[in-house]
Amino acid sequence: GALNLLTQTKVLESAALIKEGRIFDLGQVFDEEMPLFALTPQKRKYTLTVPGAPSWGPLGENKLVWNEDHISGHLTQDGTQFDSLSHMGTQLGAKGDLNNIRYYNGHTHSDIGTGRGFTKLGVEHVTPIFTRGVLLDIVKLRGRNLNCSEEISVDDIKAALAQQGMTEADIRPGDALLYHTGWGRYWKTDNDKFNTCAPGLSDKAGDWVVSKNVLLVGTDNWAVEAIPGPDPKKFAPNHQKFLVENGIYIIENMRFDDLIEAEVYVFAFSVGPLALKGATGSPIRPFAIR
Repeated sequence: GALNLLTQTKVLESAALIKEGRIFDLGQVFDEEMPLFALTPQKRKYTLTVPGAPSWGPLGENKLVWNEDHISGHLTQDGTQFDSLSHMGTQLGAKGDLNNIRYYNGHTHSDIGTGRGFTKLGVEHVTPIFTRGVLLDIVKLRGRNLNCSEEISVDDIKAALAQQGMTEADIRPGDALLYHTGWGRYWKTDNDKFNTCAPGLSDKAGDWVVSKNVLLVGTDNWAVEAIPGPDPKKFAPNHQKFLVENGIYIIENMRFDDLIEAEVYVFAFSVGPLALKGATGSPIRPFAIR
């Protein structure tokens, strides 16, 4: 997929952006109080347990003790997280026909999907990413945080770039394109609100992003489109066009507060998903370097 755009030349181009050595953490804390997405009343669950007090020891004359974690529940698609190309597919035949669920590069679910993960397109195939990052501050453009289901148009993207002293030529092949909606204000303050809906890119804006040949798209909520969208016949169309049709990766639930405060819009960007064999995604801790 778009990871092919991450060349050695792109890495060196990105490294040249580091002038101050300042690191900006773009991840939310992964904990049991975070919003856990659900389309049904039965929402996801995440639990971390440290069994024992402590887990082991004391051992040796030095009486060393140590602690270990047991994690249960949903892991790869919550918190600040990275979508691999197996996360989304398109049902082209009858419902339940696994031969006609297609993933990126035409793979079928019957060919690559198993109850223990995917034999292809799993997140373990995503190498550590170090590339050029571009942040669009749509909140600054609007003069307010975006609302539920509010769409970001192509004209909005160009206007945000202009407001930041940039043009669309500043979005280059292989970049990580990030955008700020302000939806993160509901993170752990109103989880029900956060999970209910999301502002995001319009369908045409998604097409425009694809035309820019970016490596990934990231935002501060759980969707790269407005949900619910204006067309009730479509669900998450940009997820489909990014992951399934064009091999462009997605990062959700990012935190941009520090970048916004410093008015940093172009930076070196780094992220590395966990190499979870066959997984549809991974928790991550992305960061920007200036």
